[in-house]
Amino acid sequence: MDAPAAPFLLDSFIEAIARLTSYALTDQEKETVVRGFRQFHQRLERISSSASLRHLAIESQRKKQPVACQHTGKTCTQNCTRGFAKAFLVGYAVKSALDMVPHILSLRLFSRPGLLVRSLRSRDTLSFAAFLSAVIGSYKGGLCLMRRYHGGSDYVNSMVAGALAGLVSIKLDRNRSRRAAVTLYMVSRALQYGAVWLFNLWATHVQDEEDQLRGRSLKRAHSAVSVGHQEPAGAGKPRFGRLQAMSPPDSPVPARVQWAADTVDTSREAKRKMQGIQRRKQAMRWIRACAPTALMSASVGVIVYVLFFHTDVLPRGYLSFLSRASGYELLYPKRAASALKSVGSEVLHGTTGGRIPKGMTTKEYIARLPLAKDLLPAAMDGIRHDYVACGIFHPHTTSCTRGALATILQSLPVAMKVYAPLNASVLLLFKRRQLLANPRRALAKLAVSSLRSSLFFALMVAYIINGSCSVRAVLGRDTFIGYILTGLAGGLAVLVEQPSRRIELAMYCFLRAVENAWDVGVRRGLWRNVRHAEVALFSAAMGVLMTIYQNDPSTISLTYHSILTRVFGKN
Repeated sequence: MDAPAAPFLLDSFIEAIARLTSYALTDQEKETVVRGFRQFHQRLERISSSASLRHLAIESQRKKQPVACQHTGKTCTQNCTRGFAKAFLVGYAVKSALDMVPHILSLRLFSRPGLLVRSLRSRDTLSFAAFLSAVIGSYKGGLCLMRRYHGGSDYVNSMVAGALAGLVSIKLDRNRSRRAAVTLYMVSRALQYGAVWLFNLWATHVQDEEDQLRGRSLKRAHSAVSVGHQEPAGAGKPRFGRLQAMSPPDSPVPARVQWAADTVDTSREAKRKMQGIQRRKQAMRWIRACAPTALMSASVGVIVYVLFFHTDVLPRGYLSFLSRASGYELLYPKRAASALKSVGSEVLHGTTGGRIPKGMTTKEYIARLPLAKDLLPAAMDGIRHDYVACGIFHPHTTSCTRGALATILQSLPVAMKVYAPLNASVLLLFKRRQLLANPRRALAKLAVSSLRSSLFFALMVAYIINGSCSVRAVLGRDTFIGYILTGLAGGLAVLVEQPSRRIELAMYCFLRAVENAWDVGVRRGLWRNVRHAEVALFSAAMGVLMTIYQNDPSTISLTYHSILTRVFGKN
């Protein structure tokens, strides 16, 4: 993987490795559960949202009862021991294979066979295998012990078991960068599915209020039909419901409710409450539709703030990738950070509002800046820009529009080199059936998906870098708030992407924004770094994820639920 692109591909790479590893850890029992969950999900999508919400309320009453272990065919001790041993062997094999791929592709393995022995004896490989075996085996063992000695709700059992598994396992991985990447990835998933779980509880509560107000009966709603029940052909998608309209595969499907007209409350107070319920439902629809875009916009706003006004806080990988993708690596070879810092310094400490005085060329004004030696090679003789930032962002032209178009044209090929191989790998590894069944359609979808992702990235980079030109034109000066507005607007480029991918991109940028904002606060003395914070974060994320996976799997997306089922099994 290209080093500059690594920060933007790391989450996808981690998930791809997790999916490959999950296939190696799977067995017939787990595959049966995965297939059953997938088939049930497809059937449940045809059921109305109100029925799904009512069913969730009924299931919440059942979950208060103690839950027995579900690893059929083996005892708790055997389940835990096999989890440790199998995960260690699979982790060792996967890590060794990943280490050997570069040597095989470069043909160095054939001239230096000792590389194979070195990879197999690597301490890094052993530490990764130990981490994987500890996180899986200790969760299985901890859950069985909690059920045996604590009993009670499985919510508490799975949360404690997951938190302890994260606590004892994360430090076994000796690679700090990989440990940090895995921790951030798990935290992002915990935040995503935790928010969905809370949203679903809210939706269930609102639906229960409406049911009670309309006189519906949960007992009548609980008259279940068979799993193979099919909805009429005209049944459409639900107008309102949970963020993930899915349900556990072993749960009954609620039938449609028969209305009882004589029980409906038609008083003025009931109508007022119903109006409040409808307003909350409308708010939920807006949240479902706009939350990913709003989160992306706010995250990019924070990243832009750090990019211009606290440039030194950003990792080198971010700056290197942005400078290469936007074309500034050609304008300022290894000096893009100086260009960004000069813009921020001029905004915060300049006395001219970012304007270049009349009668002075851009090159003459830049020569007076503290980092002039890094900027002057790109400055053009005889050209005068209205603003200093314009002279730095597009020194070859005074037209802001041409500068933005140049950035887009420079970013598109770079983004295609990143997204096309990534999407092709996903197609070959995980969607082979679609490719074999209809190659033309699969390749067309691959091309469209890669183009959309590349266009999204090019537009976002162009507006992050060049979008401030339009804000300056409106405000008449270069201001701090202009760059914040630029970042907020730049995040809207995610609307070009597929709706299913927006939340993934938003969560990635959100975590980076939080990380960068924390580093800025540390540098300014607002707070301090906490020792072993990654251990606490990983432990908390494991606790949240395992609680949701064990008790409310319908909250988790189908793809990620399949990974968790293959890795952790049915416990």
